[in-house]
Amino acid sequence: MKMRTGFCRGLAVGVFFAFGAQAASLVDEPTSDAARDPVVLAVQRVLPAVVNISTERIVEREFNDPFEELFQQFFHQPHRPQVRGVQSLGSGVIVDEDGWIVTNWHVVQRATKINVILADGSHYDAQYVSGDDKNDLALLRIQPKKPLTAVEIASESQTMLGETVVAIGNPFGFDHTVTKGVISAKDRSWPPENPQFEDVLQTDAAINPGNSGGPLINTRGQLVGINMAILSQAQGIGFAIPARRVANLLATWFTPEKRSRLWLGARFGREDGGIVVTDVQANSPAALAGVQKKDKVVAFDGQEVTDVLSLQRWLIRKKAGDVVKFDIERGGAAKSFAVKLTALPVLSVREMMLKKFGVQVQALTRDLAQGLGIPFTQGLLVADVEPGSPGAAAQFQRGIVITQVAGEGVASMDRVAEQLEDVKAGDMVSMAVVVTERRGSILLQQTANVSLKSR
Repeated sequence: MKMRTGFCRGLAVGVFFAFGAQAASLVDEPTSDAARDPVVLAVQRVLPAVVNISTERIVEREFNDPFEELFQQFFHQPHRPQVRGVQSLGSGVIVDEDGWIVTNWHVVQRATKINVILADGSHYDAQYVSGDDKNDLALLRIQPKKPLTAVEIASESQTMLGETVVAIGNPFGFDHTVTKGVISAKDRSWPPENPQFEDVLQTDAAINPGNSGGPLINTRGQLVGINMAILSQAQGIGFAIPARRVANLLATWFTPEKRSRLWLGARFGREDGGIVVTDVQANSPAALAGVQKKDKVVAFDGQEVTDVLSLQRWLIRKKAGDVVKFDIERGGAAKSFAVKLTALPVLSVREMMLKKFGVQVQALTRDLAQGLGIPFTQGLLVADVEPGSPGAAAQFQRGIVITQVAGEGVASMDRVAEQLEDVKAGDMVSMAVVVTERRGSILLQQTANVSLKSR
């Protein structure tokens, strides 16, 4: 029988404890023997890093009201679109004390507003920073008033089959609910119908609607996975994205070039249990200082380096003009290099779309969407196309709306600019577009996927 899956839909049975929303009640010092229980200690440690996420997506759609049509005909009143808000709930986990949060991509996709509630009850508007629909992970940012509690990410070798784990989240709106189970299996294929990954964790810890994006932790209070989905027709079978994949994506998102507009020009990876330089850009600050590919990184500014993510988080806190010291090993010899970080220009999606594809764009506002009869407000509106450009070759024309770039929905101008920054001349970039055509009183809309060759 074919398995049906859903993102945290259905019911699962497990041992659970519902906690209140206020931090004081969440982390009260227990006085009983329960205070020494590893699960209780782990929950007390991680709970302040778990957040509730609520999203709103504004949907505008055409509707036929015969009385309004008469009113328009005789009094020439403009058509009114039907506007409604679609809300959803999910969970997330703080991965850096400066307000960086990881959740599932499907929790925040196409959201026009994202609200985050911390364990102490404080509310923040969150900014969508980056996402990966294939990995179902997204990165959010809030601006906290003080440093926050961040979860520690476990290494892949620390996750054991049969190990006790705890899922924390916001099932059915019951905030900070804790459920306990074990790692039932590792390296599961997901999704079952058309597997894209072979590393998914399976657990019998109860995962319900609203748990999506919340943490799966071990009894040491370390993140072992991000709760993702359950089998809708089963009980006690839930799935989580493994911590290794979370850490790898965060390392690509947390580069100083992308997050702080600082140019270092070096990339790092893990090899033989250590951190090595995997790439060095020509003429970059790192290259000019003497850093080379395959150098083994021992320390930065005198601090021992243990993982790539910690290194990247440390780098994004730097400022233009700061000098960082690299202690490395090369061919068995110890060397030190001082690298001065330099500022990168602010990215402009308008400039890059024009330079790379010959297409002039602007952000799609609600007023523009209403004027065009488009039932959504997220996208890039094509304002003009250069003759003979890649955009012209792809038959782009004024009025077309770009809704996706490189497989990712247009959530912000900054994010699109970040995607296009890495595009080189000759690269093919896929885009999803909506073409609107009005024929009398009839509005026709057609979606298409096109590929543009960067110049």
